Amino acid sequence: MLKDKQKKLKMFKVDYSVSKNNKMVNGSVIIKSVKDSHEIEKLAKLDISTKERIFIQGVKILKIKLF
Repeated sequence: MLKDKQKKLKMFKVDYSVSKNNKMVNGSVIIKSVKDSHEIEKLAKLDISTKERIFIQGVKILKIKLF
C-alpha cells in the first residue's frame, strides 16, 4: 500500500449505506489507513463494494470516525 512512505497507520470505522435488491442496507467496516480522507474513502468504497457484491458507484459513505 505505502511502500515508499512509512507513515503511522490508524484504524477508522466507516459507516455506509447501499441499495441492494431494492432495499437499503446499512453497515460499517473497519479500515486501517493513514489520516487522509480521500484515501480512507477510496479504500472503504472498494472494500464495501467487494463485500456487498455491488458496483462501487452504489456505495454511499455516511460517516468516518477514528476507531
